[in-house]
Amino acid sequence: MNGLPIRFDQLLPYRTTLEKVEKPAVGNKVSEGMPKSFSAFLQDALNHVNDLHKQADAAAAELAAGKAIDLHQVVIASEKAGIATQLTLQVRNKVMEAYQEIMRMQV
Repeated sequence: MNGLPIRFDQLLPYRTTLEKVEKPAVGNKVSEGMPKSFSAFLQDALNHVNDLHKQADAAAAELAAGKAIDLHQVVIASEKAGIATQLTLQVRNKVMEAYQEIMRMQV
């Protein structure tokens, strides 16, 4: 990896903020045909990135323990997790830039 200035663990506070958003009432449950809310979409994306990191860590632990695992699979899992983290950071940066631009607008 190219030495990211931020680790994925530092993004977890953003994920917990999304969990505090009110959930729809049981009567207002989103059906299968309707799109999910934006916060649910973001939370699913962060969970997927977290799962990729867990898979990469598990593969590296198996390799370190001497279990029969292909080195290529460990490197691929690690790169997938790294790329997903980089994409998450870039999306976060773009969202923050858009928010700041909106806040600078005069109404």
